[in-house]
Amino acid sequence: MTKNTQIKYGSLIKEESFELIEGAVLTNTFVLESKNPFPGFYEYYDNLQKDVTPHYIYLVTDKEYGLEKFTRTTQQIMADTNKKYHAALGTITIFNTVYNVIRVRHIEQYADIKELQAYYSSLGINFKDKPSKFNHETGITRLNKFFSLEQVEDDFYFDSVEANHGYFKIPKSISWGEFEQLTKQVKYNMDMLQFDASIGFIYDHFKAIDIIRIYAENLNIEKLKEIRTKYIERIK
Repeated sequence: MTKNTQIKYGSLIKEESFELIEGAVLTNTFVLESKNPFPGFYEYYDNLQKDVTPHYIYLVTDKEYGLEKFTRTTQQIMADTNKKYHAALGTITIFNTVYNVIRVRHIEQYADIKELQAYYSSLGINFKDKPSKFNHETGITRLNKFFSLEQVEDDFYFDSVEANHGYFKIPKSISWGEFEQLTKQVKYNMDMLQFDASIGFIYDHFKAIDIIRIYAENLNIEKLKEIRTKYIERIK
């Protein structure tokens, strides 16, 4: 973190496919893993040991929990365990069902999931029962999270924690359906097809600022500017 780092609170929306985790979790609890958290970037898992190291884990909670309760509980868990999890509240919507979740990154091994769940339960955050059947459904994830951002130019940021994550501002809010169509058009009209995008906003100076998050290998400001230009040309 540098003097240029800005901590913002906001939200990201993206589409993901999920699979149910069994065995490595508390008995009869509902835990999902993203099959590919960056579906627009197909080679994300090529160099990762996905069967050994968990990457994007979603603990489905029994109800919606407030930000203060969640933040204080997570702080205490990290202090007690000396772990460096990255956790965020959110929802996953599959068809018309909305699940409240805790998204967790940087878990070292699958065996740690059960320990993390037990800590949350001991501190008053509980989990939803496992469904009788789950068929790798695709859903829309909405994360409500803190961002650690380095502003590199007006309207452009890089994540100071997660490598190859860039963000740029857009002039207005757009729906998920419109965003999906725009992304297809942008990729069709430029050489750089291998990137993943999600839409969201951050709070800044008492306003909600609309953003797009880009993930791509070796992402730099030139690539980020090129992608933003293509989006801006198409946002009506």
